[in-house]
Formats: sequence, structure tokens, C-alpha cells
Amino acid sequence: MNSRYHILWIDDEWDLMTSFKKHCLFEYQMELHPFKTQKEGLDDYAKHPDFYEAVILDAKVLDEINESEEEVANVSSLQKAVMRIKEQFNDLPYFISTGQPDLLSDSMFKSFFPNYYEKDSDDEKLCIDIIKTIEESPNRQIVNKYPELFSKLQSPIYDEMLSIIKIHENHETTNADTFNKIRKVLDWIMQSVSNYGLLATPFNGTNLNDCSRFLGNTKLNEYIPTYIQRHLFSLVTIANEGSHRQITDEIVKNGHAPYLISATIFELINVLLWFHNLPQEQETKDKIDSLVANIALELSQRQSKSRTN
Repeated sequence: MNSRYHILWIDDEWDLMTSFKKHCLFEYQMELHPFKTQKEGLDDYAKHPDFYEAVILDAKVLDEINESEEEVANVSSLQKAVMRIKEQFNDLPYFISTGQPDLLSDSMFKSFFPNYYEKDSDDEKLCIDIIKTIEESPNRQIVNKYPELFSKLQSPIYDEMLSIIKIHENHETTNADTFNKIRKVLDWIMQSVSNYGLLATPFNGTNLNDCSRFLGNTKLNEYIPTYIQRHLFSLVTIANEGSHRQITDEIVKNGHAPYLISATIFELINVLLWFHNLPQEQETKDKIDSLVANIALELSQRQSKSRTN
């Protein structure tokens, strides 16, 4: 099971190149994420540096969207993009692709950008070279080590999990900030579980403990196995903010629990895999809705009874 390669694609005419985009995806597992301007594309890379693995730049590219005047794609914007990559994003491999006849015969362009690819005729070589470069990167080696996970994730959770797993792979056993990262992913999981229909009361960002308790109900075991319920309880207990979390952070920082970070990360991976394997058939989801409503009613009646007593 191979995880897709996520490629930033900056080309002002990308919407006219659907066949190229499909070819990259179906033949090479390269998912192209398109932007029309170099600024827009590289700004998005700055937000998600662990998600994108390379960038394809059109030789004549737009600089940025200007509402007041109509911009023309040009090589100077390409130079600006390459300069920014070299100065700010040195780890980002870039590949220049052009279909402009004037540039293909321009000696100055070739002197500045000797390693370019001609659109259509060099498309296969472009894809092969991109994959070869990516496969040699440390990030891709981690992705290849956990294919079951990363094949199911999209940004921003893809980026977050790559960042988290790096901590395990680098043996950062005293990095207590890991729990802040895990909390972000937990919030995403709880929101996704809420949207799916497994929670009676929607997740609102502040009721993580309550949601975890509800998901721990044994009547939900057909859809939430016991080990996932225990993982969720453990994750919420460790990663949630509060006095208990402060104690945990100190224990980790002092090196007294050298395996806690890795253990917590693997619990998180198990929960993500469970969530992505939840049934999607409408008949099953209807059964879950009914079950969740019945559990909520039963809990409400129990609370009312205890108050009257």
C-alpha cells in the first residue's frame, strides 16, 4: 500500500491540464495541488511544509493576484519563486516545466534554468525524477514506514501526524510538547467522530472529557472496540490541559517515563486507523444513530432519577 505523493503545482493554466493531473495521479500516485500564482502556492507551502513533497513550477508563472490590474505570466515571477524557495524553503525540491516555444530556444533562460522539462514530451521523465527525489527524503521514509496511516490522511492531519511520528523516530523521549500536538489531532478526531454520528452531544472544543466518556460506553462496543475506548481515555487523560497534564509534562521532561511519548503516539495511530475504517453504509449509520439516541436517553433518565433520589 503506497501513500500518495503530494505535489504543489503552480501554473496559471492548471485548470486546462486535467489530463496531466489525472495521468500523474493514476500512473504515479502523484496528487497535484494546484495554485495559479507563485505567491499563493508558496504561502500555502509555508503553512504545510510537511505535507508537500515537491513543487512543479510553470516557467511563465503569475506572481500574485492583483485585483486592480491584469497580470501577465512571466519568467521574472519564476525567478522570484525560485529565489524564495532557496532562501526560505531550502528542503523543497522544485521542478520547472514549460511549454513556451520562445523559452525552449532562449539561451538566457537555459543558462538560468538548465534543468527544465518540456511539457508533454518530458512529462514521464518529470514524474519519474520527482518520485526519485522524494523517495530519498527523510519525510518520505517515515511515510513509507507507516503506509496504512498516511494513505488515509489529508492535510492538515497528515502534516500533524508526520510531525508527531518524527518525534518518535528521532527518540525525543523528553519532548513534552508532543502532547500539545497530540491534543490538536485529538480535537480533529473528536470533531470527525461527532460529524459521523457517534456522539449524542456534539463536540464543541471544550467537552473532550465528556465526549470520551460517552464513547467509552460498553453498548457501543460493536462499533468502538474496547481497546479503542481505552486508547481514547488514555489519550484524553494525558493530552488534556490541567493540573494532571502539568505533572505528566514534568515526569516526561525529567526522563522518568522514557516510553510514554512513543506509547501515546501509537495509541493515537490506532485510533486514527479505527476511525478511517468505520462503516460508511447508510443502513449501518442509521443503526448507529438509533443506538446513540437510545444510550443518550438512558443516561438522561438515569441522571434524572439520581437527582430525584
